Amino acid sequence: SARFRSLAAMLLRIKMLLFSSRRGSQAVCDMAGFTLLEVMVAVAVIAIAFVTLIGAQSQSVAIATSSKFDTVAALLAQRRITELSLYDYNELTSRTGDFGEDFPGFSWKIEVTDLSEDSTGIKGSGDMLKGVELTVRLEQDANLSHVVRTIVCRKIVAVK
Repeated sequence: SARFRSLAAMLLRIKMLLFSSRRGSQAVCDMAGFTLLEVMVAVAVIAIAFVTLIGAQSQSVAIATSSKFDTVAALLAQRRITELSLYDYNELTSRTGDFGEDFPGFSWKIEVTDLSEDSTGIKGSGDMLKGVELTVRLEQDANLSHVVRTIVCRKIVAVK
């Protein structure tokens, strides 16, 4: 409302300057209102400003949503990877689940693959390595996912 009043006052001053230079003192009497063209220009300027502001707001909300997901998903993935580190090497298997009531809508999927000497290029690794891929997803938006990949090594027992 204040911006509209200042815009109207600015248009009035411009109109006064234009008409006063042409007709002298009679200009003040002719300026009782705005012409249709002036109103249309003002409305067009306001419309362009609103469209720009709404576009910026929409983009801001999308960026904030994505940032929030990235932060929460990274923390949940770290939590799940930490839990996996407590498992015995032979207990590591592919599985799925969710994060319960604390984080509704978030789910996880673990894919475990045995890594051979051929796939790693490490001689003598045999059946000592497993690849673990953890994916955290938000069920409301299939485009949002966070993937963590790691390699787990069987514990080597020293022979005395």
